[in-house]
Amino acid sequence: MEKFDAIKMLELVKVEDPDSDGDLTLIFQENKTLKIKVVDGKLVSEFV
Repeated sequence: MEKFDAIKMLELVKVEDPDSDGDLTLIFQENKTLKIKVVDGKLVSEFV
């Protein structure tokens, strides 16, 4: 779970569901953005 250390204890500011790409985007304090999408039936997340 080290992947998510960048957003640990940060406040969730905004949720875009769906965003412009049809994915789920979570925007946290300090402009940390996490995009979540389904690829081949599995959830995939990435920081942008």
